[in-house]
Amino acid sequence: MATPSSSYPVRSSATLSGVKLSNASGESCGGTLSRSFADSCNSVFAPLGARLGARRLVARARAFGFEETPRVPAAKISTLGDPAKDLRDAIAIGSAAIGQNKDLATPLQMASVGATIGSGGVRASPRVVRSDPVIRRRAVSARVAGQVRDMMIGVVQSGTGTAAALPGVQVAGKTGTAELRFTGDGTSDPKNTDAWFVAFAPARNPRVAVGVMLVGAGAGGKAAAPIARQVLTAALR
Repeated sequence: MATPSSSYPVRSSATLSGVKLSNASGESCGGTLSRSFADSCNSVFAPLGARLGARRLVARARAFGFEETPRVPAAKISTLGDPAKDLRDAIAIGSAAIGQNKDLATPLQMASVGATIGSGGVRASPRVVRSDPVIRRRAVSARVAGQVRDMMIGVVQSGTGTAAALPGVQVAGKTGTAELRFTGDGTSDPKNTDAWFVAFAPARNPRVAVGVMLVGAGAGGKAAAPIARQVLTAALR
């Protein structure tokens, strides 16, 4: 459907199922897929998600660990909702593809997604006890994982995640700003959104993956990325 160099119109929103889906705070973005990824551009990725369709979207999410019972005590299951009920039209699918709609995810789950990309597309199911068996399955091809890794490097170098950058260490990351209530009118109250950041480093030979989520804390790049930077700094000492 797309490559990192695929091009998309610069605009402030996209319309799916007759519903206007805006970019965060209504800003305009677009250009290449890589640039749109770095800018966390809803108006590019929501229509791509709708084109992908519910079946393939959910199947790929499951490959990354969604709807899987974690092997970590008390950890919750992450889900995109019931495809038959919650992903019935383009706006629902497109919204789910950008982390909205009925999506529910834990920081553990999203750290695992980051680790999977950093590991070349092979997912190791999270565990607490080292003696437990390591269960590995391929979630996505090495080629696609490499493309996503490179786009995540762009997020930290020149996109929404520059606050996670470390001197002398290449960081790959992705911001998330999940609406708790409508923000398309330009409202900037931090309490309107959960702040997310997922990262791994060093980007091309990762030693650590991090998932940060702050409830009602604003934009991921402003609130969560600096915390991820602190964790990466401590872990890489």
